[in-house]
Amino acid sequence: MTLEIIKDWLIPVSTFAGIVATAVGIWLSLRDWRLKVQAETRLKDSAEVEAQVTLLKLFTEIMTIAHARGGYYVSEKAIELLLSQGVAQRLPAGTNVRVKDFLEEGAILTIPVGAAAQDAAIAAIFVLGKRHEVLRDVAIQALRSLCSFKKEVAEPYLKMLESK
Repeated sequence: MTLEIIKDWLIPVSTFAGIVATAVGIWLSLRDWRLKVQAETRLKDSAEVEAQVTLLKLFTEIMTIAHARGGYYVSEKAIELLLSQGVAQRLPAGTNVRVKDFLEEGAILTIPVGAAAQDAAIAAIFVLGKRHEVLRDVAIQALRSLCSFKKEVAEPYLKMLESK
């Protein structure tokens, strides 16, 4: 091989090597990009599911308010007093359910919710059902249930949500 032949081949070979290196670099970059897009898609889907679960959890908490239940308080002193007075011994045999009910009535205090908070929670159920497709059927069912004791507030919202 002469120097002239080497010079003639040097440019095409170096050009080919550059093109191959560029193609390999582009292929590796596209592979990494595809993996990142897949990971972002999985992360987005996971975040969406997590957001929906959180939304449903908060929705059920609103339902508690709409049903006029503001939580409860268990009085340990009341339980001690009821048990120390021998309530269980004074009831006829086989009445375990009655003891349980008696303890629940005497020792568990239900915290009431005001009418305004209850009405606002019913309105919030409507708004959430209207805004979020995942909650629409749940909100309709909730408003139907609320119509059994708060019909004047819940029924207009139910009709609007069902007509949408």
